[in-house]
Amino acid sequence: MSYVTRHLMPGETVVRETHLSRIVYLPALVLLVLAGLLLWVVERGASDNRSALLVPAGFLAGAVVLMFWGFVKVSASEFAVTNKRVIVKIGLLRRHSSEILLRQVEGITVDQGLLGRIFNYGTIVIEGTGSDRTPYPGIGGPLQFRLAVQEQIDKCLTPPGFAAPAAAPADRYDTLARLQDLRAKGALSEEEFEREKRRVLGPPVT
Repeated sequence: MSYVTRHLMPGETVVRETHLSRIVYLPALVLLVLAGLLLWVVERGASDNRSALLVPAGFLAGAVVLMFWGFVKVSASEFAVTNKRVIVKIGLLRRHSSEILLRQVEGITVDQGLLGRIFNYGTIVIEGTGSDRTPYPGIGGPLQFRLAVQEQIDKCLTPPGFAAPAAAPADRYDTLARLQDLRAKGALSEEEFEREKRRVLGPPVT
């Protein structure tokens, strides 16, 4: 059972959960490729010196260590949005956890480089009352995570039975254009795009 599941409050449900991106395995993959190349060079050289095999063996051992360390980091990190809170837990032996009520969240900053945009990972910083503004790098799907937080904040702050006034046509057009741009960049899935589009357009007139 995960940390998030064990610490849910009564009536609380997980809306979206993510982990560190698999990009954490990249250093191990690089060492593994280097080990293979060095082994190929040694074999091609047909050297009788067995000590030459120590170099690719060392790279291979380093790749295994980094692969294991990446697995531990991914397994020990949880990022979740519930209908009440934003929950972050990182670390295995030395644990850091942060739990912020939705009404205390002022915003989430997402920072993505070129590789982050290509492989859909980035750094998030949760801004809000009582938050320590700690950056969490290497998060998988950071834009989708931020969108889930924004949706839950909107639901949390909207009184039950409250009907929001219909947006002006120009406002609806701008919102739809932004949604289409997010879908084109991969920040929104087709299902999320259709759901947000229905929310912007409102119920059909009968």
